[in-house]
Amino acid sequence: MTNKLKYKRQAAFSLMEVLITILVVSIGLLGFAALQINALNSSIDTFSRSQAVLLLEDASARIRNNRAYTYTDKIEANAYTNNSADFFTWCDIEKNSIPKASCAAGSSCTYSKLAKEDIYQVCQSLVNTKLPNAIIGSKCFDRDTSDGDSCSVGSRLSIYMAWKGFARKDVSGQENYNQNTRCQTEVSLGNDYACVQLEMVP
Repeated sequence: MTNKLKYKRQAAFSLMEVLITILVVSIGLLGFAALQINALNSSIDTFSRSQAVLLLEDASARIRNNRAYTYTDKIEANAYTNNSADFFTWCDIEKNSIPKASCAAGSSCTYSKLAKEDIYQVCQSLVNTKLPNAIIGSKCFDRDTSDGDSCSVGSRLSIYMAWKGFARKDVSGQENYNQNTRCQTEVSLGNDYACVQLEMVP
């Protein structure tokens, strides 16, 4: 009788150990899953920013290749900035605002048309990135406001690319993606936009 009672106590104790082990392992697995999701979110953000950097480098290279345009754009509004006091939007995926090609391959084009073609090509690349609600634009901070040129030679040109960010509440604890950067203060984008800026002197 005593042996049977002892066996039952041992069996019950072993079952309790198993339940505790399952609980501890489950908590560990949940923590590991959260880390994996967080890593995935970081990877998506890193990939998006890498795409943005490549696109802006392409845009800046095109502008530098058309450097002669900065010497002749007094005649009409600068195609890259539209002589705007604010940031000029090249294209906006959310609003389906995509420019058309302006200079056929192999044809002789003016500097202005080449600039507009640059914007078209960059915007086509932007469409191909598939980034959600992506926008690209630029602004010239004119070095000399007295010469009648909205973007004088040697002025600082700022190009930006923005897209709707993404945050999981179960990982970040945030209800929504929220940013407070120069793109929010200078470009007047919403706090739900991630952004990369590149500045250059053409």
